[in-house]
Amino acid sequence: MQEPQSKVCRECKIDKNIEDFAPNQFGKNNRVLRRPVCKECYSKKVKADPKLKREFIAKHPRAEIGEAFECPVCLKVIIREHNNDVVLDHSHDDGSIRGWLCSSCNTSLGKFNDDPKILTRAISWIEKHKNE
Repeated sequence: MQEPQSKVCRECKIDKNIEDFAPNQFGKNNRVLRRPVCKECYSKKVKADPKLKREFIAKHPRAEIGEAFECPVCLKVIIREHNNDVVLDHSHDDGSIRGWLCSSCNTSLGKFNDDPKILTRAISWIEKHKNE
């Protein structure tokens, strides 16, 4: 499958050349997956301070490959298999480090823009349609 030539940035909503999106990880058959926001918008996001990140990791090391990890959000216990299955979560508002999460929960929070109002509406939606 060939990579698309353009993509719409999740932040600025502009359709841009695929090269304007940084590679993020690899999918099936080593297909390159790109970040959902363009390089320009991504550069504006607040990053975690590298020094604070190192200090946090020293005090709170991530579970090693082969060890169990319980995600504090979904409460699933996983046995670590890959470097990216447990990730360090941080706020894009101020760069503060929040702690270790499973990759799925970290991605989900990011897709909801870390916005409690959006998450509350999502909860209401699920509850409204729970017994349909």
